[in-house]
Amino acid sequence: MVLAFHGGFQLQPSSKILSELLILGRLSWSGVDLFFVLSGFLIGGILLDVRDSPNYFKTFYLRRAYRILPLYTVVLVLFSLRFVHRAAGPLGSFSDSQIPWFSYLTFTQNLWMAGLGTFGAGTMAVTWSLAVEEQFYLSAPLVLRMITRERLLVVLLTIIGGAPLLRTILYLGFRQWRFADYVLMPCRADALSLGVLVALLVRTPRWWKLVLENTQMLRTATWVLLAGLGVLTISGSASSGSMATIGYSWLACLYACILLIAVAGASRRLRYVLLNPVLMRLGTLAYATYLFHLPFMEATRRVLGLRFAYASEANQFWGGWLGIGLALIFAMLSWKYIEQPLLRRGHAYQY
Repeated sequence: MVLAFHGGFQLQPSSKILSELLILGRLSWSGVDLFFVLSGFLIGGILLDVRDSPNYFKTFYLRRAYRILPLYTVVLVLFSLRFVHRAAGPLGSFSDSQIPWFSYLTFTQNLWMAGLGTFGAGTMAVTWSLAVEEQFYLSAPLVLRMITRERLLVVLLTIIGGAPLLRTILYLGFRQWRFADYVLMPCRADALSLGVLVALLVRTPRWWKLVLENTQMLRTATWVLLAGLGVLTISGSASSGSMATIGYSWLACLYACILLIAVAGASRRLRYVLLNPVLMRLGTLAYATYLFHLPFMEATRRVLGLRFAYASEANQFWGGWLGIGLALIFAMLSWKYIEQPLLRRGHAYQY
């Protein structure tokens, strides 16, 4: 979804007909929201399963470090080249970045993005969600370790209800902080908490039984949420008022319902989609692809820009998709030679 958004749906072609067609994919950026729900489900599930382990914190953070930091370090090294030499040679010059370099080292770039109202350097824009994820890792293990499941349910529901309230206050009361609605962890905590909530329901027999007894109601809710996507699509961008106030929560609830249906026992047709080998492979390669697709897209557009006009529609489209293809090839190599070996090392640490 994110690749489709960056490669096509966010483009602004001169053709009016094509522009109207691209509106259909206007919400494809919300693949990030789906990721937050899935992350809450997977990470929350792991932590709930091992909450009594004597190696709870040590193993969790070591495994996360092996998974996240190596590829992220490669991105930071490449990004640091802009501070060594301003010029990018015949391909042009580096764009200005208002985000200080040290924030990327501390996973606090989203705080600066919120304050400045910008993603900073385009090739590092996607790292705001990685910062949100790392901040989630700091808080979730402690919360899930310290409180009972009954109290956890209350905490999660409070966060799910409080996040859109916080976003509404920021959007209506502090114009300069409207960008914060999109990039700050507390503002996106509803999606993460919904994922943890699904993990909690799955692992609590009496609550899960209640879900299984009401699958028809769950499907109805999912269709209602799907119908609401039409309104959100028409309303505009990710930073629109309707999206910043309740839209992110609406999307997160939709993805949480789909996740519940998948776990509770999807229909044969839905299972065919969910178990599609191509999509599963993309999921395996998702981390490297996500981190590197924007740098590859920018690089290929600049190379093609030596022959064709950089800002032309053709160069933006074909250069972008060529970059995405190269990012996928890189991700395949990264998974085989970097990520898999490091994951095995990380899993040598036991809970």
